[in-house]
Amino acid sequence: MAFFGLRKWPTPFLKPMWPFMAAGSITFYLVAKLQDAAVRSPEFAKDPRNPYAAQIAKEAHH
Repeated sequence: MAFFGLRKWPTPFLKPMWPFMAAGSITFYLVAKLQDAAVRSPEFAKDPRNPYAAQIAKEAHH
């Protein structure tokens, strides 16, 4: 069925793109872990500009 003149073509999408999707998800995970480690470092844990300072202080007391 042609919907607005578009046809279904047997073009592979996931097969050639899986390395890029895997690399993107790995990069996203590693950057998130790096950010969490940097935010919780002793140098910046008590900085008032740190948006997670209250959460880190609350976790430190438990």
